[in-house]
This record gives sequence, structure tokens and C-alpha cells, in this order.
Amino acid sequence: MKFGPVAVDEAVGKILAHNLVGLDGKKLLGKGHLVSQDNVETLRANGYSSVVIAALDPTDLGENEAARRVGMAIAGPNVRVVAPGVGRANLSAEVDGPLYVNVPLLHRFNSIDEGITIATLREHTPVKTRTLITLVKIIPFGIPAARVEDVEAIAREFGPVVSVRPLKPTAVSLIISGPERARERLLGDFTPPVEQRIQALGSSLKSVNFVPHTAEAIVQALCNQQAAESGLIILAGISAIIDRDDVVPTALRQAGGSVSHFGAPVDPGSLLMLGYLGNIPVIGAPGCIKSYKTNIIDWILPRLLAGERLTHADLIEMGHGGLLDDIHDRPMPRENSED
Repeated sequence: MKFGPVAVDEAVGKILAHNLVGLDGKKLLGKGHLVSQDNVETLRANGYSSVVIAALDPTDLGENEAARRVGMAIAGPNVRVVAPGVGRANLSAEVDGPLYVNVPLLHRFNSIDEGITIATLREHTPVKTRTLITLVKIIPFGIPAARVEDVEAIAREFGPVVSVRPLKPTAVSLIISGPERARERLLGDFTPPVEQRIQALGSSLKSVNFVPHTAEAIVQALCNQQAAESGLIILAGISAIIDRDDVVPTALRQAGGSVSHFGAPVDPGSLLMLGYLGNIPVIGAPGCIKSYKTNIIDWILPRLLAGERLTHADLIEMGHGGLLDDIHDRPMPRENSED
């Protein structure tokens, strides 16, 4: 592509690079306008002897076609591509669910040519249908077709950059453990925020069970929910889990399950336990689940309800960006407001 100033009579058939105003101060011709012979006299009458233009080479693609093709190449399942013009392609979610981004591939595509830019939401962001998740912007008015073909070839080999995994309506069970004298308080603390989160993700809170805070009682409750074919189990108790041999992880193992990970590099939410009872995800919830503010539960629930089996590595990766807004009614907030 050639770019630069030319005499107005040499601008015919070329793309105007900047907005131009007339002698009256009003817009005369807009950026991106294809200059016609009729425009030449108009430009001269308004005092222009030269203008800055862009002229595409035969091997170039225009910005709009380039954006459309890049958008189509990087879009995966449940992603809609619309190219409205001005060198853009908008990629939006076609379903509710967590966003998946092939981050290394995204970096690779953004390194192919400085004129090709792809911006996404952060990976694993829960999105709603029609949410804009990715924007492709072609910077110049045209770009070598070969660079777009590079994007298409790499995408065919390595897959899309962005996709959305749909949420699956799931029957969730909540098991709350503690002393009988604290039953009403604990049920009131845990049930409403858990139910609100579950319903917002298109699932339902199938049952709420209160049991003593002992391994034996929790084992029985877990086995009951497994037999009832719960899709996900949340364990919340009078006391947060502080060790792999604490009451809740011990109960999960005795019920025949396994602990995938304990302790997460996210605050609020570091005392999280994640395990499985067969194929049923089991969350040992930290105390912050009682809060409606964003915490680690809001990061893992959408992924679990979309059918992803989270691992030790998945939780470790949450440390990048894992310092969330504090919950000031916690027993030990980060900062003392009186300091």
C-alpha cells in the first residue's frame, strides 16, 4: 500500500486518509472516502491543492475484507462474526458460558503484522449471549493478502483463538455442616448467596442439607447426593478448611472421592478445596462464599457448570489476577481502616 500526499488531480480512485473540512468549517469529505473526479473541483474550490491518500497494491486486501477474514479464521464454536466496516470485525457470544482463549495463539496472530490487531476479553470470563468478546481491527486501509492468508493457515492447523463453552443446567446440592445450635444462622448465611449464584448461571439449587461438622456425617451426606445424581456438590461449614486432613477433605476421601487441589492463589478464596466424587465436582467452599462480592467461587462455578474438569494446574494459574477486591466484613480484612 502506498501512503502519502498527492496533488488533488492524482487522488482520483484512491482512498482519502483524513477527514477534510470546507471553507465553512463543516465536514467536506470523510476519512476512507474513495476520491472521484467530481471531488477534484470541490477540493480545489475549498483551497486544497494536495491531499493525503492511501493507494492499495494489487496484492493488498481492503481493511473491511481483511477484518472479516481474520474474524472468521479465529472464531470457534458458539462465536458469531459481524464485520460492520471501518476495518473491524466484532465477535460475540452465541451462548451463555465461560470464554475460552488460546492465549499463545492470540499472541502469535498479533505478531504477524502490526496492521492486524486482535483484542479479547480475559480468558474464562463468564459471558452472556451477544456479549462482544473479541474485536479485530485492521489498522491501515489495506494489508497484504499474504498476511491474512497466514492467519487463516495457522488457524486451520492449530484451531480457533476464541470459543464459548455453553453452560449446562445442573442440579446443585449444598451441604452445610455445623453444630445444631448454629443451624439457622449457617443456613441463612450460606443458602441465599449460593442460590443466587447458581440461578444466575442457569442451574438450580436442588437441595440444602444441614449435618453435624463431622467426617462421618459429611460422608453420609455426600453418598446421599451421589446416589441422588447431583451434578455438583458444594460443602460449606462452620469452620473453613485449613489442611488436607481437615474434616471436609477427609470426608470426601472416605466417601470414595479425591481432592484435586487445596489452597488457591486467589484472595478472597484461598481456603478453597476442589475435588471429585466420581464425576461429580465437589467444592469445599471458603467462608467468602457467604458474600455476594466477587470471589474465587465466581471464577470456578461457570467453568464447572460448563462441564470443564478443573485440575491443580487450572487453580494455580488463577494467581495471575487473583488479588480481588477485599470483603471488609471478613474476620481479618487486609487493611485496618484506622491505620
